[in-house]
Amino acid sequence: MSIRRRNRLAVAAFIVSGVLWGAGFPFGKYAFAQLGPAQVVLFRFVMATAVMVPIAWAQGVRPARRDLPLFVVAGVVTVPVTYLLQFAGLTLTTAASASLVMGATPPLLALAAVATRGERLGVGGWIAVALSSVGVLLVVGQPNGGHSWVGDFLVFLAAVAVVGAVLMTKDLVGRYPALAATTYIIAFGTITLAPVALLWEGLPSLHLSAQVWGSVLLLGLGSTALANLLYNWGLAHFDASRAGVYLNVEPLVGALLGVTMLGEQLGPSAALGGALIVGTALYISRTQ
Repeated sequence: MSIRRRNRLAVAAFIVSGVLWGAGFPFGKYAFAQLGPAQVVLFRFVMATAVMVPIAWAQGVRPARRDLPLFVVAGVVTVPVTYLLQFAGLTLTTAASASLVMGATPPLLALAAVATRGERLGVGGWIAVALSSVGVLLVVGQPNGGHSWVGDFLVFLAAVAVVGAVLMTKDLVGRYPALAATTYIIAFGTITLAPVALLWEGLPSLHLSAQVWGSVLLLGLGSTALANLLYNWGLAHFDASRAGVYLNVEPLVGALLGVTMLGEQLGPSAALGGALIVGTALYISRTQ
């Protein structure tokens, strides 16, 4: 496969994964009708693990002993830390607001690359990070209509966790096929998630409406298994900071679906904040 074709496929994988992640916000809201946030996250990752582990195992790729600690830590950060924060926040705020706050991830990723990988941000990059911070404040600053700053802050903490997860995953997909790396990260994360979720909210009911089951299936198979596999496959062929630009698909899709599917509203300040978040993230990612 030529480098150009591979890069185009990687870009397509990033875009599809962003759409699937963005769809997770409104469908998560649908699932909350009968399930708590920890139960939704547990369903989501148990389904993804059940589908992915047999496929990865059949490929014969096993984690090396020296990489087990990194797989475990990456799994903990990727699954229970990120998604319990994100979905706990989503119960308190709107899908549109939560998805826009997640748009702060690319600038945060750029900052982390400066701090841990020796990359340079430049004057324009620092200005963009500052403007992105202003954007987050604008989005979370005026609670109304189901939107709260507490929920948005929890989602922001999830965005911080995503940065750590991406950097650790980048190291692993450089040594393992994307399917194997993604599967074992999710599997270790699910193992550590289960006791936390069960202690928090107990066993989830299986007597769910068709809408809730459909939402959980989309979250597990689409927004988790397929989205993570596609993104990590692309990440194996791109620098983490360059790949960050495509994380902007998630907040755009999530905000759009929150407005169109759930009837949520974005005030002028939130819309301006969202534009700043996405715009500065695009700038940061394109200059890396």
